[in-house]
Amino acid sequence: MTALFSQRSLWLLLHRWIGVFILVFIVIAGLTGSAIAFWRAVDQWLNPSWYLVDVGDNPQSLKNLSEQVLQTYPTAIVHGIILARNEQSSVIFYLAGEPSGIDEVFIDPYTAQRLGHRDIDRTSLARSHLMPFVYRLHYSLGLGTFGKYLLGIVTVLWLVVTLIGVWLAWPKKNKWKKALSIKYTAGSSRLMFDLHRSFGLIFSVLFLLILWTGLWWNMDVAIRPLITSVFPVTPPFTSALNEYRVTVDKGFDYAIEAALEIRPDTEAYYLRNHSEKGFYTVYLREKSSTGPYGDIFVFASLDGTVLHIDEPQINLSGDSYAAWQLPLHTGQFLGVPGRIIWMVAGLIPLLLSITGVMLWLRKLRLKNAKKQTFPPLV
Repeated sequence: MTALFSQRSLWLLLHRWIGVFILVFIVIAGLTGSAIAFWRAVDQWLNPSWYLVDVGDNPQSLKNLSEQVLQTYPTAIVHGIILARNEQSSVIFYLAGEPSGIDEVFIDPYTAQRLGHRDIDRTSLARSHLMPFVYRLHYSLGLGTFGKYLLGIVTVLWLVVTLIGVWLAWPKKNKWKKALSIKYTAGSSRLMFDLHRSFGLIFSVLFLLILWTGLWWNMDVAIRPLITSVFPVTPPFTSALNEYRVTVDKGFDYAIEAALEIRPDTEAYYLRNHSEKGFYTVYLREKSSTGPYGDIFVFASLDGTVLHIDEPQINLSGDSYAAWQLPLHTGQFLGVPGRIIWMVAGLIPLLLSITGVMLWLRKLRLKNAKKQTFPPLV
């Protein structure tokens, strides 16, 4: 092997061929990742009548709203609710078990009128289904579990390609300025090389962060057991649940009120219905938060008694690792500027793919031209 390839040329060959193999996948993942960086805002822009409501006197209780939803979908169950963020926002109900496939319903909190509904698993480019479809493309290529783990394998290969690329492009001492500069007047080939090298180096750390955190979902069967075997995690609170059994279900509203009494400096943004197991999970975020998610989770029994609180202050190292995966993967830990940077980063794989392929094709053309210049003897 060493007689045929120097060490560098071997790594370059691996970088090139693995990159070609995963090219289509990384372009899809990058572009869809950019598209969903602000996906709720984009979805609202596409479907404003679903998200925006006229302000009324008093919003109805979640109990009344859910009853209205279940009158329309009597065979379904409500498994989650996105609460109205402000007085002009709709409430979004997530359903399970509806024969028609409808699993997301938008409701006016003042009138209980249904504003819109959809099957988020439907493959469609219609404005009503576009953003859920783009999200599924990003997460699983729209191919379900198979696509999820296929993208997991691609992510591992992408990590390898990125590390090899950093090693190949790493400049010598005091040569960083040259490595990151782009010579626009030195010809197309030099421009392609400079774009590929400089943007690859600039975004390499961000790519490694995004790719590694992506494995938390796309290779969960391997990564999560590995992490929990290395870092301690808080055991489930099922013991408290087993000791506290109730027969009266006071509903969603009591669970949210109980959570906000415990953490009055926060706001509830989502409720997960585990009533079949005897509890609800209320998701809380700081009132000053600019991101869509929070990191405080209150588990309440059916009668509103708080059973357990999951928050950063009491997290073990394994809990903290898990809690940081989404903020790091999406950039939301830096607020809106972070999400914008991550959105831009999603466009870079397309640039690296185009420049990489053009450099490779140029190399092939030069190789073929050299063969034609010196024809074999016959």
